[in-house]
Parts: sequence; C-alpha cells; structure tokens
Amino acid sequence: MPKRSQLFLLPLTESQRPGRLWVFLLLLLPLYLPFSWILLRPGPWDEKRMVWLKSWPALPGFVVQSLEVFDGKPIWASYAAMGALTVLALTLLFQLGRTSRSGLFVAFVLAAAFSGWNAWLAFQSY
Repeated sequence: MPKRSQLFLLPLTESQRPGRLWVFLLLLLPLYLPFSWILLRPGPWDEKRMVWLKSWPALPGFVVQSLEVFDGKPIWASYAAMGALTVLALTLLFQLGRTSRSGLFVAFVLAAAFSGWNAWLAFQSY
C-alpha cells in the first residue's frame, strides 16, 4: 500500500488552538480599552482622576459598585469584589478563547460588550 500524505489523514475541521499569549493579549484589549476615556477626558488631572487611574486594573468589574451590598462597607471590599469579577471574567473568556479561533472571536465580542457596559457605568458615575 503506498504512503499517503499526512494532509489527507487529518480531518478538515481540525486546526491549531490559538496560543495562550495571543489569546491573553487579544482579550486585554477589549477589556481595558473602553476605559481610555479616563485618559482622554478633558479637564484637570486632579486627585479624582488619579484614583480612577489607580483603580484601572479592576475597572472591568465596575458593575459591582452598583450593588447595594457594599453600601456602608469599606471601599476596599468593593474594590476587591471588582478585582475578583475582573479576574473571573478574564479567566472564563480566556478558556473560551483557547478553544478555537471562532471561540476567540466570541470571547473578544463578549469581552468588548461586558467591558463597554462597565465603562459606560463608570463614565456615568465619574
């Protein structure tokens, strides 16, 4: 029996999964870019803007700030919850993005929608 090329033995739908670094970098873009309004907004660079810049790593989870659970609690508790939600969202989106290229596209769109909504909420409370 003659040898056949390996190309013909592979299923047509099988492809390589996206690399971890690319998935991570492509998900950071839609998660954090909607918050660039903090840098681009006209006005003074006062203490208020500096607080927003310092909290940038946790801002994709800003929706936590609107929960009544944190009323009367220390501010660090809501920031910790924001950070936890951000890490959870990034982890779930990363897992989805690692499945395939179409999974990466879906994860990118979901990250943009989630972070865009949170950026809009943050802008309204600025």
